[in-house]
Amino acid sequence: MQSNFMQSQASGYLIAIVQAICYAGMGVISKYLYNTGLNPEQVTGIRYFGAVIIVAIMLLATKQRPFLSKRPVVYVQALFFVSSAYLYLVSVDMLTAGLATVIFYSFPAVVTILSVFVLHEPLTLRAVIALVLAMAGIVLISGVISPDTIQLSPLGILLAIVSCVAFAIYTVIGQKTVKSDGQLTLTFTMCAMGAVSTLVIFPAEMPALLSMTPEQWAWSAAISFFCTVLPVLLLLAAIKRIGATKSALISTSETPFSLLFAFLLLGETLTWMQAVGTVLVVASIVVTTVPSRKKPSENEKLSE
Repeated sequence: MQSNFMQSQASGYLIAIVQAICYAGMGVISKYLYNTGLNPEQVTGIRYFGAVIIVAIMLLATKQRPFLSKRPVVYVQALFFVSSAYLYLVSVDMLTAGLATVIFYSFPAVVTILSVFVLHEPLTLRAVIALVLAMAGIVLISGVISPDTIQLSPLGILLAIVSCVAFAIYTVIGQKTVKSDGQLTLTFTMCAMGAVSTLVIFPAEMPALLSMTPEQWAWSAAISFFCTVLPVLLLLAAIKRIGATKSALISTSETPFSLLFAFLLLGETLTWMQAVGTVLVVASIVVTTVPSRKKPSENEKLSE
C-alpha cells in the first residue's frame, strides 16, 4: 500500500513536470505564428480545431468512452479553460512571451487559496511560505519595481492575471471532473468548446485559416498537439494522482523553461530581476512539494 502510494506520487510529479515543459513552448510558438501574420483570435481557433481532430483520432483509435461529456460542470470547466487560453494569447501579443507566461504561472497560488475554500484543504505553513515566495517572484519578474528596464503593457499584464485566475478555477474543477470522466473525453469536450467559441465570437477571423501557408500549418500542428492536447491530458493525469494543488505548484517549473525558450529562440532579454524572481518561484515549488517525514493521510491513501 505504502509503495503503491509513493509510486503514484512520483509518477504524478513527473507527469506534472512534463506537462509544464509542454506549456512552456506555447508562448514561443504563438510568437512565431504572430510573425507569420496570424492574430491571437486565429491562433486560438487553429489551436482548438487541430486539437479536436487529434483527440478525435485518439478516441477512435483507443475505442474509449463517448466524445462529449454529459456532465454540466465539465462545460463550466471548459469555459474557464477556453477563456484562460485566449486571454493568455492576447497577453503574449502585448508582452514578451517570457513575461506573459510567468505571470500566468502564478496560478498555483490561486489554486492553493481556492482549494482551502472550495475543496476544504487545510492552509498549511508550507503553503503560505510558498505563496509568499511565488508572489515575490512574480513581482520581480513583471518589472513593476523598475519599469524602465522592460516595456510593460498595463492591459497585457491585466489580461495575463485574469487568464491566470481562470486557469486556476479550471484546475480546481478538474479535481472533481477527472474522477468520473475519461481524460480523452474531458480533453475533447474542452477543445470542442474552444473551437465552437472561436467560431461564434470571431467568425470574421476564421475564413483566413483556410488559406494558411505550409509554415503556418506546421506551427499550428505543433501548438495543437504539444501545447494543447498533450499538456491537458498530462495535467488531468497529474491531478488524478497528486491533486490540484500539488499539480498546480509543480507546474510552476514551467517558468524557467519559458524564460529559457524565449531567451534562446526569440532573443528576449533576461534581466537579473527576472532571474531572481524565477529562483523565488521555483523555491515555492520546492517548499510545497518536498515530502515531509510524516506518514500519508488516510485521504492520500484512498486517492491511489
